[in-house]
Amino acid sequence: MRGIALNFFPAESNSFTITLYRFPYEEESPPISRQEEAVRRNLEVDGFRGLYWTLFQQTEGGIETVCKPFNNVYVTIDALRNALIHRCEATLPSDHFRVTEGIGRRIEITTEAFPEGKQVVSLEPYLLRSIGKFGFLADFRFRPTEEYRGTRQAQQLSLSLDKNGQQNSNYYADRHAHLVSFVNRFHDIIFPVHLPGGFRLQVARQLVKLSPERLDVKTYMVGADRESKSQFMGVKRNGPLEKCPDDAGLYFIFKEEHRPLSRELFLALRGDTFHTFPGMEEMFHLPVSGNRVKGDALEDFSDREIKRIRDRVVADAAGRKVVPIFLTPFSRHDEPEENEAYWKLKHAFLSKGLPIQVVASETVSNKNKLKWSASGIGLQVFAKLGGIPWKVRPRTDRCLIVGIGQAHQVSESGIERFFAYSVLTNSSGVFEEVRVLGEAKEEEHYYESFLTGLRKIFEDYSDRFSSFVVHSTFKIRRRELQYISEALSERKAQEDEGEFVSIKFNDRKGFFGFAVDHNSRVPYESTMIQLAQNEYLVWFAGLQFGKPAVRGMVGGPLHVEFTFPRMGLTPDQQKVHLQDAINLSGANWRGFNAKSFPVSVYYAQIIARYLKNFEKYDLPELDVNTFTPWFL
Repeated sequence: MRGIALNFFPAESNSFTITLYRFPYEEESPPISRQEEAVRRNLEVDGFRGLYWTLFQQTEGGIETVCKPFNNVYVTIDALRNALIHRCEATLPSDHFRVTEGIGRRIEITTEAFPEGKQVVSLEPYLLRSIGKFGFLADFRFRPTEEYRGTRQAQQLSLSLDKNGQQNSNYYADRHAHLVSFVNRFHDIIFPVHLPGGFRLQVARQLVKLSPERLDVKTYMVGADRESKSQFMGVKRNGPLEKCPDDAGLYFIFKEEHRPLSRELFLALRGDTFHTFPGMEEMFHLPVSGNRVKGDALEDFSDREIKRIRDRVVADAAGRKVVPIFLTPFSRHDEPEENEAYWKLKHAFLSKGLPIQVVASETVSNKNKLKWSASGIGLQVFAKLGGIPWKVRPRTDRCLIVGIGQAHQVSESGIERFFAYSVLTNSSGVFEEVRVLGEAKEEEHYYESFLTGLRKIFEDYSDRFSSFVVHSTFKIRRRELQYISEALSERKAQEDEGEFVSIKFNDRKGFFGFAVDHNSRVPYESTMIQLAQNEYLVWFAGLQFGKPAVRGMVGGPLHVEFTFPRMGLTPDQQKVHLQDAINLSGANWRGFNAKSFPVSVYYAQIIARYLKNFEKYDLPELDVNTFTPWFL
């Protein structure tokens, strides 16, 4: 692959200056005349660094100060944003652009307006440290109106669905075309910008092209210790890595009118229906016959009936590994008024330690949907029964991956209850357990328990693992990152060997990239580009070698940042941990092709969704400490 076009328009020069006005810094006392605009910045004045209140507009009492681009990167970012806002105000109708609220404000320019919402391109000032250039990240978005949110029309306008309502396999090419169109229509209107002090700064018309690197493709370990490049074919030819217990059983549960559909689902899982899935016995060495399989009907999905069928299954299972498979008229994707029973059903069985499999009747009644869903349903059931379908070949041995998730209880007044948990896997992707990490109503008590919980994990697993790597998502707070670093640093001081690393994954950072030399614009899977010393953009999913055609929609890249240690990891060491993260995206047991996110953080996101919905419907708190992947 010759290059990746990052969604970044660089400034054509770094030889510019910015004029600002500084005031002595007094905490909570910015200049009164322009209180809403004053920003605290660290500046070097007469050879000494200090804190000042800063403004870009001349203000009485302010001392004029001329800054170069790298004197303070944040000042430069602020100046670029300020200049673009003023340029848009001068050249565009007021209803054609807006400035988003909050940290890292973006300027959104409307490219097309529809009854369903607006297609926009957002521009955000940014320093691409890997090449030492300032400029603007440009990101295509669709802003739906509330009436059309989630509809087919909205998904088509967001480019996630094509004109036929199918997954948009041209997502990358369409997104790239929107940016090209944006440049043709708006570039000469909004650029150049005039920086505070009057410097005229031009911005390139072309996206910056970066040279990518490639990590290794994933290797899966399946039955008989065989290796495979394909999860499905590997398990099909060699069986699963580890079978589930011999006495494991299935319960098919349904409303009476869905009995024929339940029979169809049973036949599909047995392998009688589709060539796309040979059946549970051939794939997972789990016979779906005889006393392993039972069926029962329930009247409805009322609380009373759910409790009755649950107690019956628990009594009949008598401690054996079983998974009830419910055929329901609803799914977790339905509207809230329709899917309340889904969460209550999950909760009722989990309260007794039983994971369940919910299959929507609409999926079974649609032959084409069932054809492509049967293998995924079978895979999830097998894993919930305690089987291990496959693992990935890791780069780091004896390494525990600690994925951190959060399910804080939030109200209009703020966070009422802090709650964090961890999903533990080893570096080969084998699930270990879910464990509470920190819980409290007061913020300080929460952070105390958070740190204590991390220390306890490291201590409990120190006999089996010499390396510990923490994976977190964009939601993690700075203070939590500080405690993660503290716990890792303590552990590192106690050990003579091993790796101690913290990595943050973000799929909402606004980065995107396009393959320069492929018509689809999709980069190859395992491609990465470096953004800064500790930051990378990585494609966990993408083109497959030898398969130039894109089938279905390929998701965007992940922004990956090493947050501990900040210094000391060599590029080669970073690549080892990135390789393990890539590998973990292939350890997802929710489906044979579900591999766009490391399971460490993906599983944590799924659990958060469950816990928040349990809370939403006022269901009793559950003990999430479990050794079974009930959340698949």
